[in-house]
Amino acid sequence: MVKINYKLIAAVLVASAATVLGSTTAFAGCESNYGGGQTCVYNKRFDIEKKVRKEGDDEWKDKITNVKKGQIVEFKVKVKNEGDIETDDMGMRDKLPSELEKVSGDLTEYWNDFEPGETKTFYIKAKVKDSEYDRENFEKCVVNKAEVEYNDDDQGSDTATVCYTNREVTELPETGGSSVALGALGLGLVAAGIALKKFAR
Repeated sequence: MVKINYKLIAAVLVASAATVLGSTTAFAGCESNYGGGQTCVYNKRFDIEKKVRKEGDDEWKDKITNVKKGQIVEFKVKVKNEGDIETDDMGMRDKLPSELEKVSGDLTEYWNDFEPGETKTFYIKAKVKDSEYDRENFEKCVVNKAEVEYNDDDQGSDTATVCYTNREVTELPETGGSSVALGALGLGLVAAGIALKKFAR
């Protein structure tokens, strides 16, 4: 009669299980598949920010106004990998309005090896077409949109606004109006004083 060494069998099973578990790499968000293998869901998220300024200005804004004929405007597009995995096949597409014409920079950019936390920054210079100013006393605003793409799918967008005009902005002198008003007030007080003296006699 063959003796079965249950202790030896149990030891072998425990050792085998430890070997299997030790060779398995676990990922957060992964689930085991029936029949083997895993399905992992990664956090993939991208942030895009678009700003604009007149050439020579220090501050970047969401909107600029009073752009004159021939004046250059600058756009800045920042794309950040807010996810937790490296991605390839990235793209940025700037949809420049028909009223503007590009001076420098690329309206379409592609790149790979986009690390988590990494930021890509792109600059584009443009100006309002001269033909837009062939009218009198007007003001118009156009919206410039930029999109970030992953595997040719849109992942987000942001806009910046440019307002242009041919109106001449005139401002009243700071002291001119007030000095005239004070002069008129002074003459009125003098006249009132003379009248009071006549009635007092």
